[in-house]
Amino acid sequence: MYTPATRLLTLLHILHANPGLNANDLAERLEVDTRTVRRYVMLLRDLGVQIESDMGQGGGYRLIR
Repeated sequence: MYTPATRLLTLLHILHANPGLNANDLAERLEVDTRTVRRYVMLLRDLGVQIESDMGQGGGYRLIR
């Protein structure tokens, strides 16, 4: 069983390796709901991680370096 902390770290790793994935793709990889992905992204942003999100066709999340 994965903890939220483990999933947050996994999300960071996934975004680093695969920029531009959308919430559906991330949810599938993390085995959570898309709402949970959005909540995790908000938590990471609150911690100071710069994450950019693009809406619409071809949109997704990416880390800002």
